[in-house]
Amino acid sequence: MRTQRHIWFVLLVALSLALAGCGQEQAMPAPVTKPGDRIVTDMAGRDVALPAKVKKVYAVSPVETVLLYTLAPDLQAGWSYHMAGRENLFILPEYRDLPVLGAWTAFSGTASVEEILKIKPDLILLAKPIGPAARTLADEIHQLTKLPVFVVDGSLTGMEQAYLYAGRALGREDRAARLAAYCRETLAMVRDKKPLLAGRKPVTVYYAEGAKGLETEPSGSWHAEIIEYVGGVNVAGVDVPKGGNIGRSPVSLEQLLLWDPELILISYFHDSENSSFPQIMGAAGWRDIRAVQSRRVYEIPHYPFNWFDRPPSVNRLIGIKWVANLLYPDVYPLDLRAEVKKFYALFYHYQLSEEETDRLLRRSQR
Repeated sequence: MRTQRHIWFVLLVALSLALAGCGQEQAMPAPVTKPGDRIVTDMAGRDVALPAKVKKVYAVSPVETVLLYTLAPDLQAGWSYHMAGRENLFILPEYRDLPVLGAWTAFSGTASVEEILKIKPDLILLAKPIGPAARTLADEIHQLTKLPVFVVDGSLTGMEQAYLYAGRALGREDRAARLAAYCRETLAMVRDKKPLLAGRKPVTVYYAEGAKGLETEPSGSWHAEIIEYVGGVNVAGVDVPKGGNIGRSPVSLEQLLLWDPELILISYFHDSENSSFPQIMGAAGWRDIRAVQSRRVYEIPHYPFNWFDRPPSVNRLIGIKWVANLLYPDVYPLDLRAEVKKFYALFYHYQLSEEETDRLLRRSQR
């Protein structure tokens, strides 16, 4: 407990310094090297001393864990959270029983320094939007653990470069290049075709969370940014209060009737929570909403990782294509089954069967 409190103290100090914008960039000291080390510059501009061959990596949160699993699962020291029940579907068997090391975040830290040091990772992977906060946090973690901390961009549009930088750090440049190419193609698809939406009325979308579907993420939340990224409108505007550190702002059915979204996307906390799909499609109060009347209600696939958010990592790449096609099928045509099989094979190292594809996409298609 004492160590976990120490983690919290360090992270809160780092966050306070970053938010205060303690002004000028300071020159960073040269990293301490050992014989055989190499210097690799991370995306925060920090020179990091790494061993010639990285053999084990600790990923500080689910965001980094997903990125690491897609890039180099054999280097993964453990999971940052417990994957229960069906949550480990489509995870290769040899990695399902890796130890749960916990997450090291400012808001929900569950890791301990002792446990991290016991596994002796060669590198700690940190993915954050690039800026002073990321640099400060990385330096604080390094000072506490004396382990190299490598920063990559955790933003939606930074995924391509995140793979390329991580590939250099981990010695997996070829695989990183393949994954980065998919990122580049996906974002280019949206960038090149989004102008075709000019002049048409954007589709309004409600993101339904919770067992009753009455929790959501307002505009501006990274948990719902795919909606606006592909040209939709999140009916929960910036005037909806954010739901604390983990999101999930409560809303009323009366408010939903006023918003009257054209399309509803449903998410839930994996096996710990029931889907709101039956509630939304069957309860009397929902029947006057346009999305329900037109049956444009879709459950977000979430095995092994949610396509939309939670964690908001590289798992969202397939979600970008899926949501774009749901909203504007004429602008973003997609053979969903073929694309899903391609994505799972490339990113999750898993060949989906026809039956598995059916199960995964059960409530996600028109």
